[in-house]
Amino acid sequence: MPRVDVNGVSLYYEVTGHGPPLVLAHGFACGLRSWDPQVKVLARSWRVVTYDVRGHGISGAPDDPAAYSQPISIADLRALLEHLKIRRAAVGGLSMGGNIALNFALAHPEMVTALIVADTGAGSDEAADWVATVHAFADALERNGLEAFADAALANPLFARYVAQGPAAERFIRTCLMTHRARGLAHTGREVLSKRPSIYSLAPRLRELSVPTLLIVGEHDDPCVKVHRFMADTIPGARHVLIPGVGHLTNLEAPDAFNRAVMRFLREAARRPAPTGRSKGRRRP
Repeated sequence: MPRVDVNGVSLYYEVTGHGPPLVLAHGFACGLRSWDPQVKVLARSWRVVTYDVRGHGISGAPDDPAAYSQPISIADLRALLEHLKIRRAAVGGLSMGGNIALNFALAHPEMVTALIVADTGAGSDEAADWVATVHAFADALERNGLEAFADAALANPLFARYVAQGPAAERFIRTCLMTHRARGLAHTGREVLSKRPSIYSLAPRLRELSVPTLLIVGEHDDPCVKVHRFMADTIPGARHVLIPGVGHLTNLEAPDAFNRAVMRFLREAARRPAPTGRSKGRRRP
C-alpha cells in the first residue's frame, strides 16, 4: 500500500498510467475514489497521481486540530511530489482540492505545467453562512459520527444533485463519505474550510499567475459559478468551461464532459513553450 510520511502525517496515494504527470486533489469528504471516472480515462495518456488529503481516507488523521490548515495541505502536496521525484506536473482539484491546487500553483508556479480548478470557491460569498454550515458538519461528526454526517451531506445542495441521479450515484458517494475518520473531517472543516482565504482576496496574485489554467464549474453550482467567473476574468488567459445541467460534483455528474475538457486543455498546454524562469507571482501560501 503506497504511503509516504510527510509533515508529521502518513499520506496514502495511488499512481496509475504512464506519461506526463497529472496530480488530482479531491473535495472535502470525498477521498481519492471520487476521481475514479477520471483515472480510468486520463491514465491512458497521463501518469495520474491521486491521494487522500490528510484527515481523509487511508491517510493519517491527527488528533491535534493545529495539524490542519490550508498551508499544511499545500506543503503536503509538495512533499508528495518530491517523494515521487516529480519536478513539474499538471495539478488539479475539485472543491477543497481545487483550492489546494490553485494555492499550490500560486506558491510554486515553477512546479506546475498546467492548472485545473473545478467547482472551487464555496464560502467566498456569504462567508458567514458557509462557516456556520461547516461548523454544523463538524459538530455532527463529533456528536453522532460518520453515518449522521453522511446523511446530512447527501441532503446538502453540494451533493444532492449528484445523488438525484439515482441509487447507484447515492451508493457511490455514500461509500466515499464513509471511508474517513470523524475527527479528520471535523478538523478539516473547522481548520481548513472555514479559515482559508476567499478567492476574491487572491486577486493580486491571480493577476500574476502565468500557469495555463482551466476552470470547470457546473451550471447549478450556485456557491461557485460567480467565483469561477471572477477567476476567469482575473487569471490571464484562463479557459472557462461551464458544464450545463449539473451541480457541484462536475467530475461525477458529467464525467464525459469533464474528461473531454481536461484532455483537450492538457494537450494544448503541452504544446506551449516551457517557461524560462520563475513566475513573478511566486509567493508562499
